[in-house]
Amino acid sequence: MEYQPGLPEHNDNISHKHPLMEFALLLGGLSVVAFVVYLLLGLAVDLVAEHISPEQELQWFKRNSVDVIASSMLDHGGEAKRIDSALFQGLKQCLDVDYPLQLWLVKSEKVNALAVPGDDVFVYQGLVDAVQSENGLAFVLAHEIAHFQQRDHLKGIGRGLILASLMAVVGMGDAAALANPAAALSQAQYSQSRESSADAKALQALACHYGHVGGATELFDALLKQEGKFAEFGHYFATHPKTQARIEQIHTWAQSRGYGFKETNPLSTFDGI
Repeated sequence: MEYQPGLPEHNDNISHKHPLMEFALLLGGLSVVAFVVYLLLGLAVDLVAEHISPEQELQWFKRNSVDVIASSMLDHGGEAKRIDSALFQGLKQCLDVDYPLQLWLVKSEKVNALAVPGDDVFVYQGLVDAVQSENGLAFVLAHEIAHFQQRDHLKGIGRGLILASLMAVVGMGDAAALANPAAALSQAQYSQSRESSADAKALQALACHYGHVGGATELFDALLKQEGKFAEFGHYFATHPKTQARIEQIHTWAQSRGYGFKETNPLSTFDGI
């Protein structure tokens, strides 16, 4: 019998699917795994953060008079002045935050405010200039205090490290961004949910301190008018809900809780300026 060489009709070692289809399936599966891992580890981070005492937090993050993380966030050459504010202390009492927090005014035109691990709240001069009254500034300060109360600053760092680790495991650059869209989206949605919760508590603190919530939307009203015109405004709201949605939500909360909008105090009465 004469031998006739030829290729086998079926070879289990060779895929008959299109390479792009295989890549899409691999990418989809990897995204699902990354998303599930992110959710599980994120829940673990939240649980741990809830049980970290303010004293333990200070031991971990404090160095001299400014947090390690906070100092890295300040502008190069920027100046931060510590403020002893009765308004700030009153808002803390309204939110039942009994551990010490320090308020700092940063000499920068950026419209920004942040709560960082340790015990520091930073408010930028650009934000102070953007509001029209003491009440408007009080809402922002109460919002940042609420982040401490909710331990959002610790949860955010933990979840950020998880997301960065997932990116590193998958790979660097664009490939990581493609492989982890679900985890990245979940991180953004989580951040927005925490911002919304802080808004609700800030509104509560405003009503507690003044007896009404006048000025609660001042900053958002200013941002809405200036959106797309000044880049620094977008810096503050990069991970925040849409400005118009926040304004509408505040009015909804105020109506449902019976909070009134009354005359505000001039910004000149703020004891930190």
